[in-house]
Amino acid sequence: MIHLLKGHELFRVEGETLPTAAVSQVRKGRLSETSAEIRTALPVDAPFDPVRAPQVLPSAEKAAVRNAAETAKAKPVVPARRDSVEPVAAVVQKPVVPAKVIAVQPAVWRPIHDPITEHWTRLMPRTEALPQAYQAVLNDDAEHLARIIAMGISPHEMTLGGDTALCAAVRMGRAECVRVLALSGVDMNQPAHEKQPPIAIASLRRNEEVLKALLDAGVDPNTRFKTPVLKAVIDRCVIKDLRNALESDRGITPLICCSARGDVEGAVTLMRAGAKPGMGTTRYHRYPINFAATQGYLFLMRVLLGRDPDSEPDTLVTVDLSSQRAWVTKRGQIINSTSVSTGREGYSTPAGRYVITDKHTSHVSTLYHVEMPWFMRLNCGAIGLHSGYVTGRPASHGCIRLPYQKAKEFFSQVRVGDEVQIVH
Repeated sequence: MIHLLKGHELFRVEGETLPTAAVSQVRKGRLSETSAEIRTALPVDAPFDPVRAPQVLPSAEKAAVRNAAETAKAKPVVPARRDSVEPVAAVVQKPVVPAKVIAVQPAVWRPIHDPITEHWTRLMPRTEALPQAYQAVLNDDAEHLARIIAMGISPHEMTLGGDTALCAAVRMGRAECVRVLALSGVDMNQPAHEKQPPIAIASLRRNEEVLKALLDAGVDPNTRFKTPVLKAVIDRCVIKDLRNALESDRGITPLICCSARGDVEGAVTLMRAGAKPGMGTTRYHRYPINFAATQGYLFLMRVLLGRDPDSEPDTLVTVDLSSQRAWVTKRGQIINSTSVSTGREGYSTPAGRYVITDKHTSHVSTLYHVEMPWFMRLNCGAIGLHSGYVTGRPASHGCIRLPYQKAKEFFSQVRVGDEVQIVH
């Protein structure tokens, strides 16, 4: 190639004789512009780098091109004849290489350096199946929930399973989220997949703040459970008495749920908002105090009877089964005492602590159809203190009999909600 270029008139200098070289005669015809790379002329004896083949770009046919190149190298090179014309190299079209997809890496939050308010939401789990308001509730981020609602995100959107953001907040105890949703205008009585109003769901969980948030939003504290109650809701109850009521009774109220579960804070919150202790079930007519009495929740019974939850009882009635005597203590001082007759063999009076749940000046037993003046019932049960025949030994069917005058005095000295202890 160098010899050919030296013979060209562009590189010839006047008066200079080109040295001869043992090469083939310069071929005739025009040199193809695509057949070779034009280089600067060099002396005959100067070394030079051969023209390198262009690099093949990576493509799907890379392996085939490599194999063809190796095959071409293996074949012997045959010098071209003088009268032959060198063919023009075919122009190979480069394959279209698809653009690489660059994965965007999430920003890494650096503790202390980066503000938590900007990067906290990036750490939250995201899924297309959940509404954005629902996701904010799951992450217990009331501030973010308020922000996206202000941006136009709907708080009314439900999940594919029929759950609402409000019921999720109630179920998980997110009181601040409940308040945000209430201010955004959601229906505070809309049921979710449990088919129960949100306040009913809240009464099955011990969370005073959630109940207060619902009541502050105007929810009726006397809202009843919807009938029938789904098995999934019943299975969450560990109190057998409440489970049976949800299965067979009707008209369960939030106050009944709190009473059966011993949730004093929830019961107090409901009652201060207007919940009625005298509102019972519609089928078996059981009241909140009946459920509390079944579990023996004395303090809760006193609250349901109208006693101040922040005060302690100052009056106590004690019945001694061994000595068959009873006395009234007020602020630690005995103010009255008398002999009594408790239950005889087969009808023994059970020992324990009780609360006087109701008082009647004239009462007739529904079991034995006998008069019981000055009757003071214990724990909504079948036994109590009343006037009767006293022998100084066990003689009744389980009640505590007092002389008529003493029964009248005891009746005036104790109040509904005072405690009675029966000891041996």
